[in-house]
Amino acid sequence: MRSGGLRGTFYSEIFRQAAEYGIDCKVYGAVCAISEIKNAIPLVHGPEGCAYYPKFFPPDAIRMKLLGEKNTPRIYTTKMSEADVIYGGEEKLERAIIDVDMRERPDLIGVIGSCVPAIIGDDIHEVVRRVKERGEIKADVIATPSSGYEDERAEREHLDAFAKYTLNAWEGREKEVKFGIERCGRLDAIFSMVEQLTEDLGYKEENTVNIDTYGRLHYYEDLKGEIEEIRRILKAIGVRVNTVFPGCSVQDIKKMSVATLNFMRRSERAAEFMKKKYDTDYIFDPLCVKYAGLEGIERFFMDIASYFNLEGEAEEILSAEKRNLDARIAKIKRNFDKKNFSVVLVPLTTSLSYLKTLEYIGLNVKVLFINTEWLERFGTSREYAEKVAEKLAEHAQEMDIENVYINIDVFKEVEIARKNAIDLALIDTFENIEREMLYEKEHVNAFSPSSVGYSPFRISYRMTERLAEAIVQELHKSHNKKNLLIFKYKMDGWRFPCFSDILYGRMCWEELMKNVWRM
Repeated sequence: MRSGGLRGTFYSEIFRQAAEYGIDCKVYGAVCAISEIKNAIPLVHGPEGCAYYPKFFPPDAIRMKLLGEKNTPRIYTTKMSEADVIYGGEEKLERAIIDVDMRERPDLIGVIGSCVPAIIGDDIHEVVRRVKERGEIKADVIATPSSGYEDERAEREHLDAFAKYTLNAWEGREKEVKFGIERCGRLDAIFSMVEQLTEDLGYKEENTVNIDTYGRLHYYEDLKGEIEEIRRILKAIGVRVNTVFPGCSVQDIKKMSVATLNFMRRSERAAEFMKKKYDTDYIFDPLCVKYAGLEGIERFFMDIASYFNLEGEAEEILSAEKRNLDARIAKIKRNFDKKNFSVVLVPLTTSLSYLKTLEYIGLNVKVLFINTEWLERFGTSREYAEKVAEKLAEHAQEMDIENVYINIDVFKEVEIARKNAIDLALIDTFENIEREMLYEKEHVNAFSPSSVGYSPFRISYRMTERLAEAIVQELHKSHNKKNLLIFKYKMDGWRFPCFSDILYGRMCWEELMKNVWRM
């Protein structure tokens, strides 16, 4: 995170470690989703440790730009003790809800049930019902069970399914993509909010759509820019955006039922609930298999316009948008003449469209490094991780990217980039900061697009231009050699930036969790 200085880097690292070591737990995801709603407070019902990592959230882009918040999320816990485990924690939860309402005056309290209360049988839905019935609090309250041990085997199987459906998406077989992440804590919380907060207002508004898009996927993503662009283009087509997840208020959620269409990128279960209860049709995009890249952006607007029989209006508006973008990119791409680039990425559903975007803005990608370490660490089998990597390599070579490497040692990776006279390396591997520093230590300029708010998961023409502009700035920027003390120690070339030491934290964690992640 270049703009944040040393302090910003420190906090971003804590956030990333929380994601790495807490992502297997649904509580973490539920806290994320609830804290993305205006004046909402997550209340974790469980031991104090269950709320430990989320308390390290820095004031991220979603809260600062969408919610107008400058502080970290307020997260409370019931701090269950041994006595609570023996005698039950429902009364303690009741008192905690009342206390949070009195202290913080929130619009929403999201009660998140962790493993311990689920095991001993605490009924958080019943507790919430009792508190509401007595009328002792002013805030709305929802209950979202998010015990981390639920459906572990199914989750591991789904990670291999993710790889299978990614291959289907790359081959143009989107209809065969059925993968979802409904057992994720984020989606648990979204479903709970939709199920428990939406109201039947008795009418529908014509040409209206609710939009659900990704929240904390990357630390500095320009989510606000994406939402503003979607609102502007849909308005020009003749469609009004009603409620947007994330960044909406409780009142926005309550009035979701008046929209005639839902566009959902996360919880299909929430969309199905609204279809059944409010007869709201929906479009579902599982893990960005349809609406990524320039073709995906156009498909997104055309699919919504087609639902409202506004194809003609959409074609005219989108044609103008694309012409304007082409003209702006034509001026920018002159800066890339005779420049060589390398790309390091984890193969995801958006990877192919990302490479096409780089081609569109005029980058000569001379070398592509594909790294599946992240996929494998979180449970994808080596077999399916390799299949995805090999298929992406095939597509890359069809795009005239001749030098493609799969899962090579990071130090060998940097050496290859240097030998190919790379002017700028684009890094996107979930540990971007350390990799950038390693590259620059070896005199190869490196840059992470996510550090300027770019993400291939976003539906935004402007984000494509923003990426091109940021790359130009990096090319003209003086880069200093970063010979950090950390590089004096031997590091693991596969698990980078881990130390090559069996006592290192992540290696110990993998040993403990291997039966959960890699059956």
